Amino acid sequence: MNRIFKELKIPSSNESLTRVESFVDGICEAYYITNSYYGNILMAILEAVKNAILHGNKNNPEKQVKISFKSVPNGLCFTIKDQGEGFNFRNVPNPIEDANGLAENAGKGIFLIRSLADQVSYNSKGNVVEIVFFISTINQETTLNRISQIHRYFNKQKSLA
Repeated sequence: MNRIFKELKIPSSNESLTRVESFVDGICEAYYITNSYYGNILMAILEAVKNAILHGNKNNPEKQVKISFKSVPNGLCFTIKDQGEGFNFRNVPNPIEDANGLAENAGKGIFLIRSLADQVSYNSKGNVVEIVFFISTINQETTLNRISQIHRYFNKQKSLA
């Protein structure tokens, strides 16, 4: 089974986000990801990259954000790494559970990523986040075989008509 690995490096500027969107688009097209699941993937990855640009690299265009993708047996795995000092992801408040309203602007991005993805983990430093989306049809060979079967079925139906 072929596994795909791709990587994109961008400067820490919001102008680079269109390149990230194209990167995610290409991956989702390769795996026939459409509709709302595509939206979840795109939104989570863009949010993670925005966090890396703003909080990790402090909008310093001299620093880069690296976005890596690899297919895994059960899904799509994206890794976003910044060149910042990291943060303690365990201490980020949940904006929904914050009774005092102190976290009004803190933790929204992380909350969004965790809500949209199936699995989110950070390295111990807090400057690398791995985001996994479980896709039952991730096996590209299986997906292509299914499409082929459908085409054969419809071609046979045409010939019978």
